Amino acid sequence: MQKQAHSKSAQNSVPKPGLLIALLIIVIVAIFYGVKNSQNTEESPDSPATQSRQGEARVPTIQAASWDEIDDPSKDGWDTEVFANEASKQLKSLGKLLARPDKIDDDSVGKLIIDDFTCEPLRPKNLETIRDDQLLKIGRLRNAATDRNSNQLPLRGAGDLAEALRAVAEPLTGATGVRFKAKVFNVTATPGGITTRQYFSISGRTKSGTVEQHATWEIGWTTGTSDAPPRMQWLRVKEFEQTVSHLTHGALFTDCTESILGKNQSYQDQFLRGMNDWLERIQDNSPFAILGNPGLAVGDVNGDGLDDLYVCQEAGLPNRLFIQNPDGSAREESAAWGVDWLQSSRSALLVDLDNDSDQDLVVSILGGVVVAENDGKGHFRLRDVLTTSEDTMSLSAVDYDLDGRLDIYVCAYHDNEMLESGTSHALPGASAGFVVHDANNGGINSLLHNRISHDGNWSFKDVTNEVGLNKNNHRWSLAASWDDYDNDGDQDLYVANDYGRDHFYRNDLKSPATTPPSGVKQQFTDISTTARVEDSATGMSMTWGDYNRDGWMDAFVSNMWSSAGQRVTYQKKFQEGASAEQKQRIQRLARGNTLLQNQGDGTFSDQSAPAGIEMGRWAWGSHFIDVNNDGWEDLVVSNGYITTEDTGDL
Repeated sequence: MQKQAHSKSAQNSVPKPGLLIALLIIVIVAIFYGVKNSQNTEESPDSPATQSRQGEARVPTIQAASWDEIDDPSKDGWDTEVFANEASKQLKSLGKLLARPDKIDDDSVGKLIIDDFTCEPLRPKNLETIRDDQLLKIGRLRNAATDRNSNQLPLRGAGDLAEALRAVAEPLTGATGVRFKAKVFNVTATPGGITTRQYFSISGRTKSGTVEQHATWEIGWTTGTSDAPPRMQWLRVKEFEQTVSHLTHGALFTDCTESILGKNQSYQDQFLRGMNDWLERIQDNSPFAILGNPGLAVGDVNGDGLDDLYVCQEAGLPNRLFIQNPDGSAREESAAWGVDWLQSSRSALLVDLDNDSDQDLVVSILGGVVVAENDGKGHFRLRDVLTTSEDTMSLSAVDYDLDGRLDIYVCAYHDNEMLESGTSHALPGASAGFVVHDANNGGINSLLHNRISHDGNWSFKDVTNEVGLNKNNHRWSLAASWDDYDNDGDQDLYVANDYGRDHFYRNDLKSPATTPPSGVKQQFTDISTTARVEDSATGMSMTWGDYNRDGWMDAFVSNMWSSAGQRVTYQKKFQEGASAEQKQRIQRLARGNTLLQNQGDGTFSDQSAPAGIEMGRWAWGSHFIDVNNDGWEDLVVSNGYITTEDTGDL
């Protein structure tokens, strides 16, 4: 089947004679005009520039437009975006004042506001203490709308605003590393001007600990002119939270990477270079250029009670296995264990597949899954390469049928046809049939049933179709996670998809309400709609946890948060011909992370906004963990992307 696919692709790529002639004409015309243009613009033989280049070959070049010229909203009618840029400049000026409170005075503040400006205290005094222990003190503004009359703002003019700014800066007195950020995520035109919503944050490290303030501001502005920037008319504080760390030695977490891996030559030569550096040196042109290297696994491979680390790498760069030493450092033993593979590797698992009490290794590569057996003697023995969808992404292990053996679920991204045609290296939106808000042409995920016997016979079977996981199974999947959401004793499956709706499959193995069809071990049912978990976002990771301690597992999905996306998609000008459903799905793509509370009746309730977890960046990973051992599960979310120093609207 694979050969047929390649053959078909090759046939389709052969141009017809008429097309060849047309292409030839275009090339000839392009050459003609290029030569003609170079002749018309050729400098005089006597010019200094020409004399300095006598005998040199000259290659005609095209002056490319700068990104600022391409991304200029004033040229395509996006007035709200023009205003967002101008408002952001004013907020940046305000941030500079907060970083230097000694510079806050009526004159400096007056440049940002109108004469009869009104506002609320920017650091409310009526904060409710929601946590105060040896680690953190957190105060939060509760029910802000009911604490005052929203039409009556007590502070007026430059003097009051200056005092309010000094109150914000007061907890940061003497702080180092002060950071300020304001993100405009909504712009609305009103009869009296323009209203914006923005996230505000400021933080710094003091002698008594780290201080952070986070808030949501609503600001009314004048429209501004070509000669004068917009000015603030009023400001309301919609949300506010202040966190004070009681740790005087630094942050809650310390980067210990160097101390653990730093003595290994591979760390110095390979990992410290970073992705951008290696992209200029390796020949492989794969989708990693966009997606990076997400793969790593933690497990005790040598049975000494200490966790070891396996790290996946780009094609041409060896994967690395680090064995933990008793002192907490780690030594690299990839070659000794036989796992310094050079294939493009996306993700990995360290799990016991053959129930012999040691950790075996599973690695997803382009085109399949590599399975290696831990021989218990300091070496992994290659046992199988399982063929899956070409563009494998992430792995998860589960005993879905309760037979005592761990099975493997594989998420796939691009479909095979895109990879074979070469379109996978471009943005997916350029491919035929791609729908950003509800894509349905991605790779095919696979459930691999573990049939390894006690006598050492290794075997896996693809059972995706026969167990019912082939429904809606081509959604550009990035991650999947298993847990028993209905407390019936079997593992259910949530799949986070990058473009469009996620999917949730109930495992009916133990459910008395469903009888599996004859000849089928068990049946999975897609209950995304009925369970109310059809989250149409940019799903990049998924984790389960009982965050409210009610005995039912809740779901968290990390997505992409974009201030620009939230501004643009709510404008009347955006997708004027699209249906309301299409607009809603596209708007959802930029909203951020999702928290789904398990109701205990087979459904979930979206608690993202009330819980305050939507705001993130590009949230690639997440995990529920009790950080301070108080019995409540906290949430850790990793954010990141390959960017410049200016992350723009991320």
